[in-house]
Amino acid sequence: MTILILLSAEDADAVRGPSATVEGAALDPVELTDGRFILSTEVLADPAHAAHRDRLASLPTADVADVAALLPASAD
Repeated sequence: MTILILLSAEDADAVRGPSATVEGAALDPVELTDGRFILSTEVLADPAHAAHRDRLASLPTADVADVAALLPASAD
């Protein structure tokens, strides 16, 4: 079971971008077709993103199966 953090566009904009502490690390939320964004809950344990941990931990979550139909089509 993979749990995802659900973000609004505002939340996604607030956390998107490179880490201030770890070179090469960045957050890039994925937009769902309904306008929400997702990140894996794994980012909560990553020290590179500690600056955003409290904000991300306060957001709702969902199982990947619950949002799979909302994932964008892959660009092949």
